[in-house]
Amino acid sequence: MKNIIKAFTGIALSLLMVSACNVENIKETYTPQTNSEVSFAQANINATAILAAQTVFEVPVVRSTPGAAVTVSIKATLPDGLTCPSSVSFAAGESKTVLPIDISAMAIGSQYKGSIEILDNFNEKVNVVKTNLTLAKAYTWVSLGQGEWFDNLALMSSDSYGIQKVEVLKAEGFDRYRIVGPYADNAQLAKAWSEDNLGGAKSAYIEIWSVNGTNLVWDKWWNCGLIYEGEGTDIKAYLPSALNSTQAPNDAKSKKLSDKFFTLYPYWYIDGVGGFGLYLCALSLPGGPDMETWLNEN
Repeated sequence: MKNIIKAFTGIALSLLMVSACNVENIKETYTPQTNSEVSFAQANINATAILAAQTVFEVPVVRSTPGAAVTVSIKATLPDGLTCPSSVSFAAGESKTVLPIDISAMAIGSQYKGSIEILDNFNEKVNVVKTNLTLAKAYTWVSLGQGEWFDNLALMSSDSYGIQKVEVLKAEGFDRYRIVGPYADNAQLAKAWSEDNLGGAKSAYIEIWSVNGTNLVWDKWWNCGLIYEGEGTDIKAYLPSALNSTQAPNDAKSKKLSDKFFTLYPYWYIDGVGGFGLYLCALSLPGGPDMETWLNEN
């Protein structure tokens, strides 16, 4: 009997020791703290199609148990154009909140990368205490319908104006437009030039915008799908000021004659070779003047 009791006592002592070790290991892995540690909902946020008019981007912040009210400090490493508060708060009983990031100064079309970090009231072994951000704004494009496109240099031939039907898009809330597929008609390009001139880089759309409600600009140049002498000699439609500073005054020639009719004067140039000069292009928006009639009258 004594031997049995002795053996049982030894087993019990061993179990107690094992149990004590397990409890100790659990404490090393997770130690609950006051107010249930605050955490970001995700470690990486990629939002690259934020609406252009949006001024605030909200980052979700959570805690596992809705305890007492709590405020935690935030460290933000953000590029110019983005700002956020230095802390985030939970009301009593609240398990979810957001950290607002001011993105009102973000330029559209550029990526902004940064990070935000929780500085206190967390358990780094179980919580997401830092999240990396990649943010960008994008225009929302709305189709206005079908318009007409005229290009005096690239499309006009000896026996026709070469007027092309094009879809016109407008950036919602902005005086900005896309002319879709202006040079899709290779037959007209060849008619205006020749088969040998086909095969150059071709812009799927031309994006233009107003700088003051009247004058129109675009980003550097667009491509019409024509080459001058051979491969690598694309004929480009430059914004005059993007070609060189002496041409800058010619930017003012491109303008909105009305809300439905625009004229553009690109400087046509072949890099490393030379240029043709300024040639008229025109866009009649859906519901605007008939292009052929306008050309005959002007």
